[in-house]
Amino acid sequence: MTVTTTAAASVVPLPTVIRQTSASATPTTSTTAKATTSQAAPPPVETSGCSVKYRVTDQWNNGFTAGVSVTNTGSRTLSPWTVTWTFTAGQRVTHSWNGDYSQNGSRVTMKAVSYNLTLAPGATVDIGFNGAFDHGNPSPTGFALDGAGCTAG
Repeated sequence: MTVTTTAAASVVPLPTVIRQTSASATPTTSTTAKATTSQAAPPPVETSGCSVKYRVTDQWNNGFTAGVSVTNTGSRTLSPWTVTWTFTAGQRVTHSWNGDYSQNGSRVTMKAVSYNLTLAPGATVDIGFNGAFDHGNPSPTGFALDGAGCTAG
């Protein structure tokens, strides 16, 4: 009978093995929590956003003056910043202020200048430019701030 008791004592470690298995399940849960933490990292990238107001302030036969007010609606400061948009009727920027422009086809890129490099969350920068057109002057589309799409505001 003592042998049977020893056998019963040998069975006692089995629950310990089960506990070890349970302990292994805990790190898996921890790994899942880490994966969730990794998923939380992309939202700061998504928090770059903007609101934009575009307005033509003067227009003549084949030219115009326009203003773009861009508000950083994101949660991080941008320094330097870049605003882009697309003209839809072949318009061309001919001169700008409060931003350095370049244009490739219909796509316009406006970059910060030395005195307005930083755009804090909630801050607005007003960009102005003169432009030319041949076939009408509809409002541009596809405004973005540092690559994040803007909403009309």
